[in-house]
Amino acid sequence: MLKSSYQALLTAATQTAGPVIPGLVDRPVFFFAPYSRVGSMHAHAIASRLKQPIAMIDNVSTDTHIYGVPRWSTNEFLERARQYPNAVALDFSVLPNTQNFFARLAREAGIEVRDCIIAQAQFDCCAVYESVNTYRHKTLERLDDFLRLAERFDDDFSRETLYANLLFRLTFDRAPLVNILSNPAEEYFSTLPQPATFRLGKREHYVDCGAYQGPVINKFLEATGGQYASITAFEPDKFNFSVLSNLSARPLHNLRLFNKAVSSQSERLRFNQTGTMSSAISAEGNVWVETASLDDELEHMSFLKMDIEGYEPKTLLGAKRLLVNDRPRIAACVYHYALDLLDVIDKIDTLAGDYHYRLRQHESGYYYDLILYASPDKGVEPQKSVA
Repeated sequence: MLKSSYQALLTAATQTAGPVIPGLVDRPVFFFAPYSRVGSMHAHAIASRLKQPIAMIDNVSTDTHIYGVPRWSTNEFLERARQYPNAVALDFSVLPNTQNFFARLAREAGIEVRDCIIAQAQFDCCAVYESVNTYRHKTLERLDDFLRLAERFDDDFSRETLYANLLFRLTFDRAPLVNILSNPAEEYFSTLPQPATFRLGKREHYVDCGAYQGPVINKFLEATGGQYASITAFEPDKFNFSVLSNLSARPLHNLRLFNKAVSSQSERLRFNQTGTMSSAISAEGNVWVETASLDDELEHMSFLKMDIEGYEPKTLLGAKRLLVNDRPRIAACVYHYALDLLDVIDKIDTLAGDYHYRLRQHESGYYYDLILYASPDKGVEPQKSVA
């Protein structure tokens, strides 16, 4: 499996450009799963650039139109689709079972179906914070560096995850991601008896960067049974922080919540405040936020979780003392920008060195939820000092 994935990746790297859908702007177009996580982000923008957006296919909604385009049920699609010769359907679904369903539906209707990522690339839409084409271009530029990472990982599944993710970036084909999907319930750390990511100890100094409204902290409390040394959380969005602050009403010991962003130093930066999981530091942000470095705010850190919209490398720069002295385990998002994985590993290597790495993707249908697991010790178990 590893060898075939590696060879497919090398073949894809010889293509100077990704695939396209011929005549997309002028052809009749149907939209599968317009309300999926991906569809809700991109279907409207793509439909607005087409001359013939025919219908959004959705069985759940009762709306007559979605994004200004008529809504059809799947039965209506089967009855009417053949009236549109040379039509193409764009699939925005995420789950493999849903993708298989729509593939069968398109075959029965005699309609070509193509992945929405190809359309996103043709219209230069964003992957996360960079366009699909920029993501592909930067991956190609640094492909040798990415491939060298395979030697750094502790297990073959991490290598397979790396190859599948890179292949998706280059080909816009989400199929390779299906085989490397890791259980979403184990993201960051696991509550399962035989974890595939990390098992928590009972004396963790847990640090949550990008705490949002507290879902991972609640998971942490469940996983530890409320036995821990300290919890420190950072969330710069004031709307999210107001919900996160409800944790303070609970009888939790050594809990500290900061309405700040994390970075390499203390400063004020523009911030795009949306009250969602996608609030992020941005030069075009609608508010100012304070940033903090972990070294300035913390005495100890045994477990570092980071989902901070591409600021993971800068946050590591502001945690040199903690990385050297405490040698924490790290679960870091590495998907917001094309080079995040390279940059985060480079910072850990430079600042702490001699870490073990594993890679898992907890989202099967898009760029999201690629997580780097870094530990001073091999495996999933906590350090003896916090076990």
